[in-house]
Amino acid sequence: MSATPDTSTPHPDGASLVIYDAEMGVFLGFCLGLAFWSNLDPVGQPAAPTFTSHKEAESFLDAWGDGRPAGATLVPVVADQNGYASVAACVAAGLPGWVDEQTPVANQLPL
Repeated sequence: MSATPDTSTPHPDGASLVIYDAEMGVFLGFCLGLAFWSNLDPVGQPAAPTFTSHKEAESFLDAWGDGRPAGATLVPVVADQNGYASVAACVAAGLPGWVDEQTPVANQLPL
């Protein structure tokens, strides 16, 4: 029996994975060579990209030009938006939420 988990198969229970860093937050995507994270600049992203296996996520991280962030971890979530996990799905998985352009905030509510 190997001590290393089999990362080539999808995550158990049909869950997907998101990339999370305690300092930067949930990984939300790349644009023009820049990575966007929920704690730094969510750029209006209402969902996070998901990966179907550890192998897929690790390959993605290994391809980063600046290298994998030191604190990056993979967190199981439910991909409730066709390959993406909504803010609500990330919060349900125990991750911190973030505000996007579609999220009502207190200063937008009537008095």
